[in-house]
Amino acid sequence: MMRVVIVADGQLAAESVRGCLQSVPSMRVVGFLDGRRPWDDTLSLVDHDLVVVYADTPHSPSAGVLANVRRATEGKIILLTGDMDTAWLHEAHDRGVDAVVSVSVGTAGIGQLIRQLALGAVYHPLTAPRPVATEDPRHSDLTTRELEILRLVAAGASNGQVAMELWVTEQTVKFHLSNTYRKLGVANRTEAAHYAHTHGLLETPEQDRRLAVVAA
Repeated sequence: MMRVVIVADGQLAAESVRGCLQSVPSMRVVGFLDGRRPWDDTLSLVDHDLVVVYADTPHSPSAGVLANVRRATEGKIILLTGDMDTAWLHEAHDRGVDAVVSVSVGTAGIGQLIRQLALGAVYHPLTAPRPVATEDPRHSDLTTRELEILRLVAAGASNGQVAMELWVTEQTVKFHLSNTYRKLGVANRTEAAHYAHTHGLLETPEQDRRLAVVAA
C-alpha cells in the first residue's frame, strides 16, 4: 500500500486530489497539509511514501512550500498543477519536485498516472540541457556499486526499491549510502541526489534501457 500525503491550498483542494486517488486501490491518503499555513515539521512525523502537492499556479501558496517539502521527505514529490509553463516546471524541479502532472489529464486519469510516476514506470525528462560532468575528486572515490545506488536514489527510488532492483538487502543499501554520503561530504539522500544531478552522474546505458520514456 502506497501512503500519500497531500499538500494543497485548503481542505476543499485537498479533497479534490483525494477524490482522484480513490480510484487507485493501492494508494491510501494518510495526511493533509495546508500550504497556506506556516510550515512546521508535521510531514516528517507522518509515515508516508509519496507527497502530492497541488499548486494550480506558481503563485499558489502550496507552490511556495515545495522546498520545505523536499527537506522534510525522502519520498517522491509529485506536483499537480494547471500551469505547464516551462519556466515554472524547471523552477519546481529545482525546488525538489520529482514529476509534474497537469490537471488537464482529468480526474479519471490523474490517480493512475500519479501511481505510475511514483513507481518509476514513467520517465519524462525536462527539456533542459543535460548537466556536464565536472572535475571533482569526491565522486572519483565512489565504488561501482555506490555509484549504481546513488543513481537509483537520485532517480527517486526508495531504499526498498533499490534493494529489489539490485537484489540486495535494505541494510546493504543503507551501508553503501552511508559510505557515499561520507565520500561526497553530504548529509542525506537529498543532498546526494543534488550532487549527482549537478555533476552529471545519473545516466548510464544500462539505466537508459530500464527507463520507459514517454514522448512529449
